[in-house]
Amino acid sequence: MGFFRDISPVRAASDLKAYWFDQQEHKWRFLALSAACTIAIFGAFISESGFEVQWKRPEITWVTSLEPGRSDEQIRQEIEANQLLKEKREAERLKREEERKAQYRRLAEQLGMDTE
Repeated sequence: MGFFRDISPVRAASDLKAYWFDQQEHKWRFLALSAACTIAIFGAFISESGFEVQWKRPEITWVTSLEPGRSDEQIRQEIEANQLLKEKREAERLKREEERKAQYRRLAEQLGMDTE
């Protein structure tokens, strides 16, 4: 707790006062410059915040790829065909993945790395 014992708000305020009123005139110039920049940035944001755009309902273009009058049997056939296509694609993906793993295993064997 020795760290907090050495901290005093009165000493901190006196140090700040001594530093601030030191005979360095460039401090006031930098203070004015930084205040002007800050006011300019906030002023730009405030002026932009008053700009409102009139909301317009978006135009929706519906793309229909399915016939609206399909029978339940047609829907079932399409679902079955899509499921077969999905299973075929998944099998091809798994096959490619296994081939890639085999390539990496061969590379590791050639480099003398232990993969297990």
